[in-house]
Amino acid sequence: MRDILAYAGNHQTFTPSLCYAAALAKQFEARLSALYVQEPITYLPTYAAIGLVAEIARFTEEEVEAARQNGARFTRWASDRGVAENDWMVVEGALKPVLAEICNWHDLLVLGVGGDSGWGSVGRVGELLLSCGAPCVVVPERSAIPTSEARLASIAVAWNGSPESVRVIHAALPLLARADRVTLIDGETVDPTANLVRFSPMRIEPYLARHGVKVVRRRLEVGGDEAGAALLAAAHEAQADLLVMGAYGKSRFSEWLLGGATRHVLEYATLPLFMRH
Repeated sequence: MRDILAYAGNHQTFTPSLCYAAALAKQFEARLSALYVQEPITYLPTYAAIGLVAEIARFTEEEVEAARQNGARFTRWASDRGVAENDWMVVEGALKPVLAEICNWHDLLVLGVGGDSGWGSVGRVGELLLSCGAPCVVVPERSAIPTSEARLASIAVAWNGSPESVRVIHAALPLLARADRVTLIDGETVDPTANLVRFSPMRIEPYLARHGVKVVRRRLEVGGDEAGAALLAAAHEAQADLLVMGAYGKSRFSEWLLGGATRHVLEYATLPLFMRH
């Protein structure tokens, strides 16, 4: 965790998700880059007057300039929070491809859900999770969690044996190694085709033990529509500071749709989520 990227939904305030990103960067002595993206207005009615087009262009220029002027304030703010290496980036473009490109240079992306940003809804955060190509920490912007510190004493891990859950655990190892207690919420089901596989499947507990992570296993017997609520309840019971889980999605033509449990957790979580598709 040497390079952490945080999406800044606006350039006027430092949101709870940005505060959480700064706290994480301080813990890991990482560089924090905050990214503000000014998206173009791509739809105008065919009858739009030339004056309206010019007004929109002028507004965009003013917003970009105002965002760039915030760089010095961000540097002071991040430095005051113990993040010596920091950067404020302003980019004009469509958010999803911009994030996908910049995430290639970062170990982690921090997003906010439920805030005032145009990309703060569950559906839009889901789009970013499924398209950015990086592990993400999603911070519920309106919860009562203290975002000025990123507590990692107790971490809950959702496990069901899927490729998504393997990938997210692999990505979360630097955080898991810092936890005092890791609760493995085990919802794995028996695969009827397992005997057709040529190799023995990896076992999660020995894998984590090799990385110095000991777990307490908690079995979760529910599935389907109830899985998301049961997962959050189990994380709450474990007094988790963070929930690690795969972000599940499926493609329908050109759209990405969130799985039911992923959507439920994003909508109702009151703790930060470490997620990866």
